[in-house]
Formats: sequence, C-alpha cells, structure tokens
Amino acid sequence: METHPDAVNMPKLRNVEPIPVVVRGVQAMGLKDPLGISTNMLCFPREALPVLSLLDGRHSLFDIQAELTRRAGRIVFMDELRAVIEKLDEVYLLDGQRFRQAFENKVQEYRRLPFRPQAHGGRSYSNDADSLKQEMQDLFSGPAGPGMPDFFSDRRRPVGLIAPHIDIKAGGRCFAVGYHALASGRPSDVYVIFGTGHAGVEGIFTATNLDFETPLGIVPTDREFVADLSRELGKDCASEEILHANEHVIEFQTVFLQYLLGERHGYSIVPILCALSHRYLDGREQFRAQRQMFDDFCGAVREVSRRAGKTVCFIASADLDHIGPRYGDSFVPHEGTVKSALERDERLLSSLERLEVDEFIGLVARDDDASRICGFSPITAMLHCMDASEGHLLGLDYAHVDEKNSFVSFTSMIFH
Repeated sequence: METHPDAVNMPKLRNVEPIPVVVRGVQAMGLKDPLGISTNMLCFPREALPVLSLLDGRHSLFDIQAELTRRAGRIVFMDELRAVIEKLDEVYLLDGQRFRQAFENKVQEYRRLPFRPQAHGGRSYSNDADSLKQEMQDLFSGPAGPGMPDFFSDRRRPVGLIAPHIDIKAGGRCFAVGYHALASGRPSDVYVIFGTGHAGVEGIFTATNLDFETPLGIVPTDREFVADLSRELGKDCASEEILHANEHVIEFQTVFLQYLLGERHGYSIVPILCALSHRYLDGREQFRAQRQMFDDFCGAVREVSRRAGKTVCFIASADLDHIGPRYGDSFVPHEGTVKSALERDERLLSSLERLEVDEFIGLVARDDDASRICGFSPITAMLHCMDASEGHLLGLDYAHVDEKNSFVSFTSMIFH
C-alpha cells in the first residue's frame, strides 16, 4: 500500500463506522473500526463531528487548531489537540504508520486461514444447516415468496443479477425473487460477485483467495481466475482482502447460491469488494487516476472472463437509498418520503433495464448521490463487465431500520 502522511502531523481519520451511543445520559457518537483491528470504540460529543471532518490528511495540526479556536471562541491549546490525535492513532483509527503495519499483519493472518469463516451466521441467518434450509424454504415457498424455482428450465443463461445486501430477514422476499430467476435459468460455472466495500477500498477493488464458509458447506473461490486477474493487472488484485473478513455483502449471496446450487451444479465464485464514487467517472482531472484504476480492473475482468473457458455470471450485491436520521438526514421520513424515493429508484432501474449505464451514473450524480446509493459501486462495475442484451426488474422494496423511520430501499434485477 502506498505511503501516507504522518498520522500525527497531518492526521487522516480512517473510514470508520459512526455509532450513536448514550454516555452518562448524553447523546454521543462512537467510532467503530469496521476492520476490527481496534476493538476499542472512542466516543465523542455530537458537536465534535464537524471537527473530525478536518482529519482528512490535508490539514496540519496548526490548521486544525486555528479552525477549532475560531469555532470555540477560545484558544484551543496544541496539547489538547495532540492528546486527541494520539489517542485516535493509538487505537488505529488514523491512517498512518501504526495502522498500516497492523493492517499488513492482519492481511497475513487472514491469508493463513483455510477458508473465510462465516461472520453473520446466527445473526442474519441461522448457523445451523437444517434451520437455515427451513428459513430458505420459507422465503421461497412462504405466502409472500415466489415458490421454489423450476431449476434450469429456462434455456437462457442469466449473465447478471442485482440482489440486495440488506439483512436477509429484512430483504428476504427481494432476495428470493432474484435468486428464483437466477436458478430458473441455465447455471454458470463461475459467479463473479461484486459487493460494496463498506469499510472503503483504497484500490477501488479487492478480491480474495479464500473459499467462503456457509452452514451448508464451503463455497469454492476460483483461485485460478483470481491469479489470472492479478497477472492481467500486473499487481495483486487481493492486496486488501482482509476487508472481506467481516463484510456481509458477499457472504449473503453465497448462502443463497449454496442453498440453490450446492447439490445441483458445480460452481465457483470470484468475490470482489469495491468502493467507487460517481465523481471518478465524470471526467474530472483530479480523479483521472481513479478512473484509470476502474477502467483497468473492469477491462481485466472482461479479458479473464473471455479466456477462462467457463461460463461466467455476474452478481451485484447492492442496496439502494439510505435515508433518515440514521444516515445523517435532519428530517424524519414519512410515507411521502418513501414514495418519492421509490419513484426515483424506478427511474434509476429503468436505465439499468435498458443497459444505459451512463444514464444511471448521471442520475446518481445529478443530486450528488443525496440518497446514498451504496450499491452504486457493484452495479456500475457489473454493468461495465458483463455482456448483456436486456435487463428485467423483478422487485423493488424497502425496510425501516430504526424507530425514526430511517429506511433502506433495495431491488432485484436479472440480465440476459
């Protein structure tokens, strides 16, 4: 990984997960490390959050001190500031030498595992095989489900699927509708799964070499495909693979694939996490390097898929809008908010049905992604990699995620 400014003198906060907490009866915000390198969660008063935005690697301690003094209306002493910065660095929440070394150690430790252990079994789905099979059966054959697929009856072979990555209990029907369509068509040998890297991916994409554990058995990763991808790129395409350890976005898809195909068809997966901004794709000079990385990776995936000698299907593990106080909005959503969001989603998905990827990117960019479409990365990557002639919307739904009506929307779409 590239060299970064010293974390103490030009501090840069890592991509951390903010968690609302109450400390001694006062509303506060905890900073959680999504990689689990740090097990400590530092808590800050809510009014301190704008200050944390200054920790971007571009402001020196003197810049930050001056801004804090201006905002506080008093002199903020350098010793106070250094104490906070050093505490953040101590628990690996700053992007600096301490974190980089811990990150590399974590990667090497991860690569020694025999497979990627399931991280969300027992929470998002049962970690007991028989119980999980019953849960899956209920999703497909229950009152709201699409029924079990007539396996491989459609002579067409799907080349792409968009499926949710929200908790399976919340998005189960939408998952089931998507996978019903996938399993009704001819199966593929390899499923390349693009998923949102919620912890960020410095190189935009990272694969992993590890197989995936599910309660229903081990899902094999196509290491030959991953190795060929690295050769095509001229660098290790799995250099940040520790990011896969706790991410749910690939894991949820493997559970459905294993349930439907595990005993019916031999297959492998290529798990890829991605973190992409629409700004990288609009021609801005400042993001030319990121656009080049994106183009190079998608081109390499297309080339490796072409010469693999196997059939390849792409899966985008993707949710859509994230709206409400939980995600930083100052308002509480109501029925009208949800209705408007779903209408916008329908316009977005119409562009995908027509395979108009530039239109899709433009619609997201129009309001600077104000609805926080966290599936933008995997959807855009899939559209640039797969060779499809048509898309078909299967489902669009949403789920409330807290008592303040914050909600997430999600979809399932099939491509041939």
